[in-house]
Amino acid sequence: MSTPVVPSLENTYKAGIALQLYLHPPPDRPVNEWCDYKENAPLMTDIVDRLNASITHRVPLPSTPADISITLDKRLVSSMRRIPHVWTARVQGSSTDTVYPPVIVAKIYDPVYVDSADAEYADPFALLDLTVSREVEAYRRLERLQGTKVPRFYGHFVAPLPTQRDRTVNVILLEYIRGRDLRDLVPPEATNTLCSEHKDAVIDASLRLYFDIYACGVVQRDMQPRNVIMRPPRRRDGRFCSTEGCPLRLEADREDVQAVMVDFEVVDFEEPDVRFSDRASQQDYIDAVKSEYLGKWLENTMP
Repeated sequence: MSTPVVPSLENTYKAGIALQLYLHPPPDRPVNEWCDYKENAPLMTDIVDRLNASITHRVPLPSTPADISITLDKRLVSSMRRIPHVWTARVQGSSTDTVYPPVIVAKIYDPVYVDSADAEYADPFALLDLTVSREVEAYRRLERLQGTKVPRFYGHFVAPLPTQRDRTVNVILLEYIRGRDLRDLVPPEATNTLCSEHKDAVIDASLRLYFDIYACGVVQRDMQPRNVIMRPPRRRDGRFCSTEGCPLRLEADREDVQAVMVDFEVVDFEEPDVRFSDRASQQDYIDAVKSEYLGKWLENTMP
């Protein structure tokens, strides 16, 4: 049997590619969250090995038409070495009763393109199960915050790749949030140009967001500026500070910061606790950690 030609990540997922999505339950969460290889299992550090395993692991699909068809539009900024890859997408058709917006986010989980160095230490398919199961469970728990503090979640699907022997990849569909993440708005090298009032306001808003999510039993372990999206300000009548050169001068209303958290691949789960969403109690938790965030968070120097 000849060695298969492995398409690059860029050739597998690119603008204009159409995907047929089938609603499917998420994978079970692995017992071993380190995702170690099973005893005597071969390491899948070679992309060809991961491709062959992905074909073997493909999910059987029903003979009925796909539940939704999408066309990839624009790759969003995300790590290129992790399991997920993130795109905006246009909905081309749906056989379900769900009403989809014209533009959505498709988060594609594909273990074939995980970094080969990471595959030395973690089974890519166990890592896939862990990542997908955590993200789906997080959105289930965060249902009451969807559309306001986290994106709306439209479901978990599997999609075949016809050019790769119909191997299947996991996809979740999410609301597209208009805005920019804090890492983009305030790069680490520009934090010294951010006025103190804006810095205080966005960190306060980000921490409130963190504790609102914590109240639902979801502990964000990847609390980074790149995972906080700032919506455009609702009031567009001028500048929001008097500091020339402040990167948020026109981007964020200090009195009404509109923030949304994304990416729940690296989370823990606890029992929901409404104390963390009570504003008075929440302020106590924020006061306990805020000084450290003011000093290190936007600079990406926190551990």
